[in-house]
Amino acid sequence: MEHDSELQHSVLGSMVLPLAQAMRLYGMSPLDVFQQVGLDSAKLANPDWRVPQQVFNELLAYCVEETGEEAFGLVAAEQLQAQVLHGLGLAWLASDTVFEGLQRLVRFGKLLTTSADTSLVEEGEMVRLDFGRIPFSENYHPAVRDFGVGIVSRMCNLALGDFIAPVAVIMERPAPDDPSRWESLLSTAVSFDSDVTSMSWYGADIREPLITGDPALARANDEQTQAYLAGFLNHSMSRDVVDKIVEYLPDGAPSQQQIADAMHVSNRTLQRKLKEEGTSFMDLVQDTRLQLAQKYLSTPNRSVVETAYLLGFSEPSTFSRAFKRWTGVAPADFRASVQPET
Repeated sequence: MEHDSELQHSVLGSMVLPLAQAMRLYGMSPLDVFQQVGLDSAKLANPDWRVPQQVFNELLAYCVEETGEEAFGLVAAEQLQAQVLHGLGLAWLASDTVFEGLQRLVRFGKLLTTSADTSLVEEGEMVRLDFGRIPFSENYHPAVRDFGVGIVSRMCNLALGDFIAPVAVIMERPAPDDPSRWESLLSTAVSFDSDVTSMSWYGADIREPLITGDPALARANDEQTQAYLAGFLNHSMSRDVVDKIVEYLPDGAPSQQQIADAMHVSNRTLQRKLKEEGTSFMDLVQDTRLQLAQKYLSTPNRSVVETAYLLGFSEPSTFSRAFKRWTGVAPADFRASVQPET
């Protein structure tokens, strides 16, 4: 069964860093593991990089299997540093209370994972953080949920500058072979095999003012996170398709089926979503080739022949005819018009 949401859901790329640190604790090479699951570690240099949720799931599943550590998700979360969560992590640390930090998680959680659906519920003297149901849960590994719960526990401790244990944790995951590992790492009773995941604290404990609270710093990071989300959540299918087209072009113009397969959706779904955005696959291929052609031809020392092959044309003459059809001028003439005379 295909899930459209799988195409859209992603995790902040820097979230793989605590996983990498945990791998080292077990004698694993993070670079080798990333390669094994198809992650390009070079992309870590890009602060906007996001990992498809499905790949992140596979990464955690691989780590659990290779280490034999059922609680790898919790162990990895313990390696987290606040800056890994970008502006949200820094604002969380600058919050006036642990409760305020949790409110920021609810507000900006989609920065960390687009499948985030957290909410805070106050019941008498208790405050409960609900994680929401897992989308397409049959494709999730339990370690993904462990990692999420562990991240919240870790950030609460970092914000407090001390240890604060939840009163109770309920988890939407099968009971592990050794439940005591969870109770040890989370320092509380943990219930498994639930329909929901939640963490509960005494309200008075998490509303204690923090001496590290810095409202101005927190607001500045909130604004940064809000700006990122405003742009990211408007991310379109067309943009994803163009990224894949650029990746495939040097080996020849990709077919719509190739791109659909690479994005783990059906041809029909891809076509429908592009139509909803007012475009088509062929239009995107042509527009991408034209924009890249103009960029390449404007680059000194890049010939028409080299440009043709970079754009997936088997013959320079075929590229020349296509470029003239698109622009009304031959590529050599365009190149001469945009490059300074020597």
